[in-house]
Amino acid sequence: MKRLLFFAFLSVNSVAFGQTLIITQLCELPSEVIETSGLENGPDDCFWTHNDSGNPSVLYCLDTTGVIQRTVTVVGDANTDWEDIAKDNLGNMYIGNFGNNSLNRTDLRIVKVPSIDTCTGTTFVTDIINFSYPDQMNFPPSGSYGNFDMEAFFWYQDSLHLFSKDRSNPSTGYTKHYTLPTSGGTYIANLIDSLETGGTSFIYSVTSADISEDGQSIALLNSDRIWLCTNYTGTNFFGGQVSELLLGDFSQKEGVCFKNGFLYVTDEESFGLGGKMYRINPVLFVSAANTLVDFDLQPVYNLKLHLTEIKLPENQPVEWHLYTKAGKLIQTGKSMNRIFANEFQVSKGVFVLRISSEGLQKALLIKL
Repeated sequence: MKRLLFFAFLSVNSVAFGQTLIITQLCELPSEVIETSGLENGPDDCFWTHNDSGNPSVLYCLDTTGVIQRTVTVVGDANTDWEDIAKDNLGNMYIGNFGNNSLNRTDLRIVKVPSIDTCTGTTFVTDIINFSYPDQMNFPPSGSYGNFDMEAFFWYQDSLHLFSKDRSNPSTGYTKHYTLPTSGGTYIANLIDSLETGGTSFIYSVTSADISEDGQSIALLNSDRIWLCTNYTGTNFFGGQVSELLLGDFSQKEGVCFKNGFLYVTDEESFGLGGKMYRINPVLFVSAANTLVDFDLQPVYNLKLHLTEIKLPENQPVEWHLYTKAGKLIQTGKSMNRIFANEFQVSKGVFVLRISSEGLQKALLIKL
């Protein structure tokens, strides 16, 4: 297993560390894209998104206030299950028609349309990249070999990089990294590597991916967290530092992309949750290095979303430091098994709590 670096935070509107917003809800999505399933940079300050299976073959260009600026109908590919989109350095858009919930599809494909940012009205598919997995032999496979769903990819260095959504039962807790060429044809995907993401169900699996404009960071998204990979060499994305960013709430998040140093995320509207766009500053989380995955903390919040306690590793004494959002130290303490909210000398607001024990550290953004 790759070692993960943690920085957890609660998803609270307008929460800041210093003067830099950590996570901001930008807008509610329009009804046309409440099943948003992918996100990519668009012209100016806009983004491209789309809906998944059972919806028209349409790309929507919307701004950060939730207004759709234009729609483009894609001719040449029925939306069997569009799950993510990617764009290359020439402006070509790739649409991942590779959703595979039942693990039995033999028509997996990625389609390419040209110069998407200048398209209006209608565009036509120029290439179809048909593919299969080298490690799938049965359609569907048995329950314990179900890591062949796909909802995440991006373009980088003249290749498409795909990251699987594990539907094994029980879950294997891994995402697999495959690559494909960008020209039309029929291919067997190249299996490159895998990353342990944990979880016992597919709902914790990867649902979208993107790479930063400078190629120095990749983001893998799921329903309540982002894995941020940095300090890698070439395309060995899992060979560098992997930071796990806990988003503090659970929704059907299925779109992520980098733009101007920020991460943008969209989630589907489901059971009264989601249907929004968010902006996240990833730099703050990378700065919380020197932490380890096996230092497990479990914040507990009441119905009003105020912290009641933090469950600590059992029988492991910890020291904690409570800071303001601007970094001013307020209070220090020591605890065993639990930290109760009434131990803090402040009673209301959002604060940064750093907890350490035997060289392990974790930082959380907490709401009191």
